[in-house]
Amino acid sequence: MKRFTCHDAPIRMFGLIQFYENGSLMRLPEEVMEKLPQLRQFGSRSTGGRMCFRTNTKNLYVKLVSKTFIRDSFIPQVSSSGLDVYIGDRTKGIFLGSVFPTGLRGTNPNESEKTFSLNGEMTEVTVYMPKNEILETVYIGIDDDADIEAPTPYVNEKPVVFYGSSITEGGCAGRVGNAYNAALSRKLNMDYVNFGFSGSAKGEPEMAEYIASVPMSIFVMDYDYNAPDAEYLAQTHEPFFRIIREKNPDLPVIMLSNPNYKLDPEKNEKRLAVIRKTYENAKARGDKNVYLISGENFYGDEDVYACTVDNIHPNDHGFALMTNEIRKTLEPILLSVVQKQALISQT
Repeated sequence: MKRFTCHDAPIRMFGLIQFYENGSLMRLPEEVMEKLPQLRQFGSRSTGGRMCFRTNTKNLYVKLVSKTFIRDSFIPQVSSSGLDVYIGDRTKGIFLGSVFPTGLRGTNPNESEKTFSLNGEMTEVTVYMPKNEILETVYIGIDDDADIEAPTPYVNEKPVVFYGSSITEGGCAGRVGNAYNAALSRKLNMDYVNFGFSGSAKGEPEMAEYIASVPMSIFVMDYDYNAPDAEYLAQTHEPFFRIIREKNPDLPVIMLSNPNYKLDPEKNEKRLAVIRKTYENAKARGDKNVYLISGENFYGDEDVYACTVDNIHPNDHGFALMTNEIRKTLEPILLSVVQKQALISQT
């Protein structure tokens, strides 16, 4: 068997800005975590990272080595600590299975491995990094007579950046590939970065300054749920947006409100009003690249209480509904970005 790590060419790691710059599997640079120590645990994770390649192996070996082993009260271990493995064209990806530590007595909670059987035809492989763990490395192995190639590129040269709460981070999907941004990535063949931080993304200007410096094609602003109340959201939401806009005058920015509007309409209308004001103020200034998606539309009118695990975090059903609703706005914007990208490359 030929073995590779996530750092070995022609394998590509997507979704981790630090990996692009210095090979780090952490989401945030040290200087940002020093300024915002509440983000250290979450910024050290690899959430949203994807290991991508093409191979014609008949046996695909995948091994995860983590520095941590986190149990989460609301999601299964396969989502908290596991890798999701997909094969085939990304927009029609086939879920092969997950690689995750069981935590059973006598097993090493920081290492897990699995071998998958394939048909030997050349295919795309996409491996999603765990939500909660800080990683040491990821290994893959292929047959000695098999080939490995660089993956097919995503349609967008620069990633879509999502900033927000534990919901943005993927809580509480049954496995990492079911988070709304991961699902959108597959449906649209879209590269993305996940800056969702459970309970800790609160519209800090330091984070806005960092995000504003990141190369991106679209920015999705989704931290409503982490604001303690509507008053705090009002103090931070528009200033955060304006920092992003000042450094990225033509960047499409999508503002989301939290998905549980119908569970507490009175409270959530106040929060939505804050986000709507940021949006309307931008439009009044002549901003033609700002969009608003209201959480009141995410879960529809039926089975609202079947969409979360705790009246806060979506389950897989809730995330699927969110994905479909967000796609209506995101897909045409992404198409426009890709078209402009193609025109630039032709000149």
